[in-house]
Amino acid sequence: MNKYEEMCAQNPTYTIKKTTDQAFAKYGKIYTNYDVSDVIKYMDDNITIDQTSNVYVPSNAELEKVPSMQTIGTDIYAGMPFEAGECTGQSSNFTAVEYHQGSELNVMLTDVVMVLGKRSVLEESGTFNAKEQAELFFVPRGTVVEFYSDTLHYSPIKVDDSGFKIIVMLPAGSNQPLPENFHSNNPRIVKKNKFQVVHESRTDKIEQGAQIGVSGYLIELSPLK
Repeated sequence: MNKYEEMCAQNPTYTIKKTTDQAFAKYGKIYTNYDVSDVIKYMDDNITIDQTSNVYVPSNAELEKVPSMQTIGTDIYAGMPFEAGECTGQSSNFTAVEYHQGSELNVMLTDVVMVLGKRSVLEESGTFNAKEQAELFFVPRGTVVEFYSDTLHYSPIKVDDSGFKIIVMLPAGSNQPLPENFHSNNPRIVKKNKFQVVHESRTDKIEQGAQIGVSGYLIELSPLK
């Protein structure tokens, strides 16, 4: 079996689709026209997977200088300032959803499973039941994927027990801390251009002000050993 088939067999109670499935089209776009060998080399040589938790760096100046990142950023954001940083970690479950004003571009440096939904579902009911309303997709290492701004997502779920590693590209300033004097009537705002709701189990985020908005049973996958 290949890795996709192994992951499906390891988690038989879940339906895990491929990004080639027609169902993926409403969430994003896969790009096959970019040579990302330079950024894969940079990430393999310089960025290790954190073994205890998830670590996200919104903007890595060295990563942003890599030629393929400049090319992709220009094409996706059409001359607007963009940022690119690494996200690594050990997630095996899905406890929150977020979205941004503007697409998020990911380059996958490991195989991952992405749990995706549509913002319209959250807007209609005020909550998102991930177990019933989300779709799961296996995204292999080396994939360049744009997730549309109305796509609900969160950190990847690892396929291998060693963890996950991806690149996150967004409009510049996204996911950065809000200024001390910031005020908004939108309770979903947790950082700059980061709108998020969480499951009731995420007491750490709730204590920081995040709103409960993910309901039902948690999605949790078993990684490959």
